[in-house]
Amino acid sequence: MLILASDTSTKTESVALLRDEVVVAEYLGNAEKHHGETLLPTIAALLDGAAVAIDDIDVFVVTLGPGSFTGIRIGVSTVKGLVMATEKPVVGVSSLAALAMNLPNSMVPICPMLDARKNEVYTALYRPGKGGVPEKVLDERVTTPLAFLDHIHEDVIFIGDGAVVYEHHIRNEFPHTSYFALGNLNYIRGSSVGLIGLKKYRDGDTLNLLGFTPEYLRLSEAEVKQRGKK
Repeated sequence: MLILASDTSTKTESVALLRDEVVVAEYLGNAEKHHGETLLPTIAALLDGAAVAIDDIDVFVVTLGPGSFTGIRIGVSTVKGLVMATEKPVVGVSSLAALAMNLPNSMVPICPMLDARKNEVYTALYRPGKGGVPEKVLDERVTTPLAFLDHIHEDVIFIGDGAVVYEHHIRNEFPHTSYFALGNLNYIRGSSVGLIGLKKYRDGDTLNLLGFTPEYLRLSEAEVKQRGKK
């Protein structure tokens, strides 16, 4: 089974091609260009390098959020277009779960944090599950880092750009129980998205093409302004 997985929920962009659990090819870029300019060319180059046609893909997997509103919207709309063209199934994956997947052998709970700006983070708490696929312990939310830490009472390893931004605050709060992932692990990888998506697909957890939407966790600025006018 060929899986094409993609993530555009942060400044980085990652696309991966997997044959079942085996990673055939993967791209991870941090060029800070607009995802709308780069995602389709990246997918085309990856498939071309692997001598795979888009119609050969059996399942598409995409991160639904949380993260950058614009990035997620581009990722979801691009994959929707590919799914409509190929009539293949699609699976949605949490960007936080994909980030936690970077630590499949962790002996302590994993706290992925994505910088949500406004002194907040998108976060949740996971434990490695079967095959390293993360199992959720605390639900996803947008909150201040210290407010979320009130729910944690054990050793935890933090990962993601939000953890990098607020590392000093977290270490001050939990100097002896907080650990931090190595820098190269703080990026969402398409291969992690694909592995989680493969498990969900095998469990029958696919998306309705017409109905699936991004999961932002927070209202956009435009929505906030619109509600303020009512």
